[in-house]
Amino acid sequence: MPRLALTVSLLLVAAAGCVERDPIDPPIDPPIEPPIDPPIDPPIDPPPVVTTCPVSGTSPFASLAVTDPEVLARFGFARVFDRIRATAAVTSAQSSVAIYQAWWRTFGASAALGDCDDPGVDPEGYGLRCPRTPELALASVNPLSPASPVRLVPVGLFNRLDLAPVDGRHCGEYRIVYALALSPGAPFGGRGFVIFEAALPNPTPAAGVDGCLPVARFWQALSAEPDPGVRAARLEQFYLTGGAVPGFPAVVDAHHYGLADGAGAAFGAGQIRTNMFVDNVEWGLREFKLRRRCADPATCRLTFEHVAAKANPAEALFAGTHPRSAAFLAGFVAQLRGLVGGDAATLALDVPEVADTFESVATPGTANVRYAARASVATRAELQRGLLALDAPLTTTNVLARATTQTCAGCHEVSSNADLGGGLRWPPSNGFTHVDESGQLSPALLDVFLPHRLDVLEGFINARCGTARPREASDPRLTIGGGVVGNAN
Repeated sequence: MPRLALTVSLLLVAAAGCVERDPIDPPIDPPIEPPIDPPIDPPIDPPPVVTTCPVSGTSPFASLAVTDPEVLARFGFARVFDRIRATAAVTSAQSSVAIYQAWWRTFGASAALGDCDDPGVDPEGYGLRCPRTPELALASVNPLSPASPVRLVPVGLFNRLDLAPVDGRHCGEYRIVYALALSPGAPFGGRGFVIFEAALPNPTPAAGVDGCLPVARFWQALSAEPDPGVRAARLEQFYLTGGAVPGFPAVVDAHHYGLADGAGAAFGAGQIRTNMFVDNVEWGLREFKLRRRCADPATCRLTFEHVAAKANPAEALFAGTHPRSAAFLAGFVAQLRGLVGGDAATLALDVPEVADTFESVATPGTANVRYAARASVATRAELQRGLLALDAPLTTTNVLARATTQTCAGCHEVSSNADLGGGLRWPPSNGFTHVDESGQLSPALLDVFLPHRLDVLEGFINARCGTARPREASDPRLTIGGGVVGNAN
């Protein structure tokens, strides 16, 4: 689709992450909703199977980034949170409000297990702000109550089929973005966003990424549905009630947000990210996954745990001041090819998790993720050798700036309008967001990322119209959109 089709007139489409503390805390208010609400409308028949090939004319606002108020009305925060709790199969004594409030207490520092000062958080000593007192204030409110002066309201649904690994181990991420909505009487000010980023399992892994074709067709077919009520019902089925795509579960499920079953179990795919500027103190982005702990099946409890923010390598690694600096730099230089292209949508940075920080800070004036300002002379010399080997017409400052674009803070603010060399400039955000409180999409989404994702969606379907199709990349580290598996961008 021509990028000019993503016009500014379509922007205004909505009005509007020791001693164990007992996580079963009494809620401020009783839970407002049952664990799984009935759908707003009676169930509708599954959508017809669409077999048209090739496809074209896909609307990004129906099939990639949905900010229609009629759709979003079905995605209340309490409804989604209650479903996560229910699908985690935890004790009935642990309410959704208790789980929510325990999550935000992880921004504090105490002897309790799960706080941001735990040994498992920032074990490499890269540095993060702990406690983060402004965010900790969210542990004292109940946004699941409609009467609360602090609410989390849905502002967008996002189809990220482009994040499906090329080996098809899952079928991409399907995201729900919530924004803080503060009324008179709120105990704090500022802004904030919570993004639930579910990784949808592939029910036919033996088919590889081809098994994801029904999901791609489901989203693409929304562009051909003229009735907004039907589109809303289809998306409600896809995310919440199931049945939208035969063989696939509903998106909102605790298992799809990285749920680890047991204290020592490894996390799976999917995550929850926070993008907070509470009381306008410091804009920080963090990442969380879910864990269930069970002494016995009747006492299972659900927690949100801090995990490293992907593709956010520590500044000390570039400065050469950390014991892991040499190993990191060797790996960084070896994969420079992912950063030297001419398209912002396909830049990629593969970072081992041990190199990632647990916080990405976007506030101007901080040193966080400003790699060009921190890189040592020795680091730049190694980068220069790598660039010469690739015959890339970029400076070391260019490639360090390109690394910053792949971080949470870089993509959201730090890199906006940054000169990346080679005639490439990073597209601007909305100022710390890519979808704001009123559903307005950023120039970066409209002009660069949505056109790329549209090409991926249509190309994925069209490549499967016949029996023969081009051989795809086989590197399991890569997504069908050209990025690195697990990265946020």
